[in-house]
Amino acid sequence: MPHDHKSETISGELQQLLFSPKGGIEGLLIKAGAKSLQVSMDPADTDAGLFADMIGKPIELTGSPDHSPKTENAAHLVYKLHSITKLAGKVVSRLHDTQPISGVVKHMHYAKHGEPNGVILESGEFIHLRPPGMKKLKLKVGSKVVARGDIRMTVLGTLLIEAREVNRVTLE
Repeated sequence: MPHDHKSETISGELQQLLFSPKGGIEGLLIKAGAKSLQVSMDPADTDAGLFADMIGKPIELTGSPDHSPKTENAAHLVYKLHSITKLAGKVVSRLHDTQPISGVVKHMHYAKHGEPNGVILESGEFIHLRPPGMKKLKLKVGSKVVARGDIRMTVLGTLLIEAREVNRVTLE
């Protein structure tokens, strides 16, 4: 059967985390209605902190059916993850979202070596700019920002944006 790229929304209860041989999370087992299904993901792209204490909680995600030859003998349907949209009722991931995050800078954020690498807004969102982006934008506390980029959650449940554009300035 050919690979189907059609995205579907899947809602259910997170039953179990599926681990790679190296210990990363490579999948989720979800109870959707009366059925269990598996959602595969790349362990390198998975934020393990996101799933702490989430077994048994509601989850909503988008994915596409995996009809590859490797899943022919699967015990249940297998999907490839596109994005997790809600976990325990909270918005989690809006990958490649077209909606910007905007607000006023409350705090500067620093990389592990002390260089400014982003800002925290008054609303709590973290805009990651990397040190070259901070130098280019010259943001300070009180600056107004409008940022676009890939969005996900921090381990504290606040939004983090990997900024591609801030205040109409494209970042590398």
